[in-house]
Amino acid sequence: MNEQRLALFLMLGQSASREMRAVPGLVPPEPLKIASSHDLAATMPEEVGLAIDAAEAYKLFFVFERYLREFVIGVLSQDGKVDWWPKLPPDVQTELTKLEETEDSKSWMALGSRGKAALMTYPQLLRVIEHCWKDDFEDLVRDRALVQQARLIGHLRNTICHMYPIPEEEIARVKQTMRDWFRRIAP
Repeated sequence: MNEQRLALFLMLGQSASREMRAVPGLVPPEPLKIASSHDLAATMPEEVGLAIDAAEAYKLFFVFERYLREFVIGVLSQDGKVDWWPKLPPDVQTELTKLEETEDSKSWMALGSRGKAALMTYPQLLRVIEHCWKDDFEDLVRDRALVQQARLIGHLRNTICHMYPIPEEEIARVKQTMRDWFRRIAP
């Protein structure tokens, strides 16, 4: 089989798979078990299908937000040499202190101990970059447009984290933003 025919075959297969996923009531190919004997894919096929589609966007945000957190803390602490906490804007410090109190009240959950850095939210991370721009981030990031791009996709992050799927073109926007950041500051 030549390369063009193979490419056409794969493209048709992908199109057919996409169309099949759109058929209401069709059980998704991936199981989602809540017990060894109970697969939600069989009982709630539409919701599980949406979850499967949403998984890529969620994974992208999971990686990007963790990357931003490590980047911000690494820069502010000069890779562990100084205390980063005093550099945060007061409003973020207040919010993180409250989040830490909530974390303490939920200590019965099997999350382990998470410090203030782990509790910093996506919008807070961007706020910190802007607050500390001149002293800490300007020479590394060099273009505030990257921060603005990250803020823009924050709406998509909230959408996916509140259990609503986002279209493929918006996933492409997330990927482009990540590529732009990683081109400037490699993970």
